[in-house]
Amino acid sequence: MKTFEAGTCEQTCRILIAEDEAVVALDLQLMFEDLGARVIGPCATVRGALAEAQREMPTAAVLDVMLADGEVYELADLLYAAGVTILFHSGHADARELLQRYPEARLCPKPAIPSDLESKLDDIVRPQQPPGA
Repeated sequence: MKTFEAGTCEQTCRILIAEDEAVVALDLQLMFEDLGARVIGPCATVRGALAEAQREMPTAAVLDVMLADGEVYELADLLYAAGVTILFHSGHADARELLQRYPEARLCPKPAIPSDLESKLDDIVRPQQPPGA
């Protein structure tokens, strides 16, 4: 399993977590905090996540497609239009439809192998730099 160095995220790295399963949300929060990110949420509802995003736009978001109060598409549309990096982490999603609607999004279906999820989280926090950058 991949391990992360604490504090590797830039100061501006703000991650919105929209996940209604408490254990999964906490796990995601701890992984991002270990990377040095500042977590917004976790939010168990679309309504709560929308309120958080309107208060402070994140630099990236991890979204479960089905939250306690419905599907997350209104939030995803807002974030995508703002250029926020989105990782859909869901067991209730059609990957083809998500990528058609959000071509720049990343996907990590549930249940996820921890190393796959950690790799996706690492990619969000530390995007690939072009050669020579």
